[in-house]
Amino acid sequence: MSPTTPPRAGQPRLLTVDEVAALLRVSKTSVYRLVEHRVLPFYRLPGSLRFAEEDVQAYLAARRVAAMGDPPPEQL
Repeated sequence: MSPTTPPRAGQPRLLTVDEVAALLRVSKTSVYRLVEHRVLPFYRLPGSLRFAEEDVQAYLAARRVAAMGDPPPEQL
């Protein structure tokens, strides 16, 4: 599946290490470190790693630090 090919119904969009690094604005080494420490879920395919886009988004959301004036999530 290329970046321009949409995923099939019911299948997650899978990102490469390069795409995850670009999305998170970190180095590829940092992405591999997240994999090594099992912080970011991934798929191990022959000769490569892939990441579900929704897992990367969830990783980002879990690390969001709210501003002091933000209401708690249950009040949104």
